Amino acid sequence: MAGDTSSSIRDAVARLYETHYGRVARYIFVRIGSRDEAEDLPGEVFMRALQSADRYTPTGAPLEAWIFKIAHNIVVYRLRKKSRRPALVELDNALPVVSGGISPSEIVENTHDMERLREAMGQVSELQQHLLSLRFGAEMTSEQVAAVLGKKPGAVREMQSAAINKIPRTLEGST
Repeated sequence: MAGDTSSSIRDAVARLYETHYGRVARYIFVRIGSRDEAEDLPGEVFMRALQSADRYTPTGAPLEAWIFKIAHNIVVYRLRKKSRRPALVELDNALPVVSGGISPSEIVENTHDMERLREAMGQVSELQQHLLSLRFGAEMTSEQVAAVLGKKPGAVREMQSAAINKIPRTLEGST
């Protein structure tokens, strides 16, 4: 019977690989700031999930929460291994490229704005950075983030609001 359960978990992980690989990659990119690692590490996340499928214990949270907890653990391990704080979000690389219609002065202004935003992101707590990475990097709902963090959706929305409110204050102080 346990073999059937781990087999169905492996099947579910395979389906999540197909649907969530990009979201996991964006989450890792926002947390680490390295495009190369964001391309490499999602495969490791899903490989670890497959390898530990027989030890998976359902908690009532969606399986994707387990996948993002594995991703978080890999990110934390990588950052500790490198003995550095998480890189500030490379938002200029994470945002879609505008294909024309933008002047060189607008590009310079946008680059300056992105740099200020990166600095501001460094002013929020690690938990808030993690939360914002899940919400906006991995494009998760408050309910999904709550499942990953083991918190209530209302608490997630409050933490998100506090982080978002702190960023403009930091930006205002840097002008």
